Amino acid sequence: MTGWEALVLGLIQGLTEFFPVSSSGHLVMAQQVLGLRLPGVGYEVWLHLGTLGSVLLVYRQRLARLVRGCFRDRSVEAWAYVGKLALATVPAVVAVLLFDRWIEARFEDPAFTATALLATGCFLWSLRWAQGAVAFRPLEAMPVLLALGVAVAAGTGTGFALAAGLGGVLFAVARLTARRSAAGPTVDPPTPIRASEPEPGWGSALAMGCGQALAILPGVSRSGTTICAGLWRRVDPVAAAEFSFLMSVVAILEAAVRKFPELRMDEALVGPVPMAVGFLAAFLGGVLAIRFFVALLRGRRFHMFAWYCWVAGLLFLAYLRGRA
Repeated sequence: MTGWEALVLGLIQGLTEFFPVSSSGHLVMAQQVLGLRLPGVGYEVWLHLGTLGSVLLVYRQRLARLVRGCFRDRSVEAWAYVGKLALATVPAVVAVLLFDRWIEARFEDPAFTATALLATGCFLWSLRWAQGAVAFRPLEAMPVLLALGVAVAAGTGTGFALAAGLGGVLFAVARLTARRSAAGPTVDPPTPIRASEPEPGWGSALAMGCGQALAILPGVSRSGTTICAGLWRRVDPVAAAEFSFLMSVVAILEAAVRKFPELRMDEALVGPVPMAVGFLAAFLGGVLAIRFFVALLRGRRFHMFAWYCWVAGLLFLAYLRGRA
């Protein structure tokens, strides 16, 4: 791997880790286009450590308050928040323990990645109804049906049904178990639903954790799926984003420990310069992405990323078909 290739992969990781477009999926697609064949997922974990640094920098004050609250002030609220972060990690740990080999095999299947990206677009599109931004009409579901048609035509309908089905079940359960909140009328123009949770409760933490477990699959966005789960639970959008990004601290550290042997192997194969360049690019790209992304959430434009996911998935499927 050259320094320029490491820079490209690092920027892709940093920018896409916090945008709801799947960093793992983009890394798979980028390596395919660049012709890189890295064994295992060690280098991907290394780049995730770069974005971990972004979270620690941007949310340093929040993390400092949690540490002070837990160890100096002995705050019940601080310990509860940390406990919810721990609870949100459990589903991903269980998924890895049960399906680790099957999940890793999906990273070797570029077509699955493209198909899962189509499913991620459907998750994001669903937020138009989760937040009460529009009244539901059958025509509003047309992009979802088109995404399904593309997956079936490409011969990856099973992968799409798996990812989209799991996500659909998660969001349905999240809404059915959400607290009641004040909502506007269902006629045009609809009034956006006000959040009933200023920060995630225990049920929302578990729902977002299940979203994180689903997002282990390449092409399924971690930030997109976790925040979608939070918004379907009627969590405040900015609070859902903060919780989602802080969840990544535990998840990335766990992955780094678990994949440490592969990380060391990739360090020997890739070399110290590409490792350093990729880490720094992921760190800087992550800082920019977090700040821009939170601004989009405040403007309730999160669902617009659905179009990017659909176009990217479609183009990558076309690219794979052209190479076949």
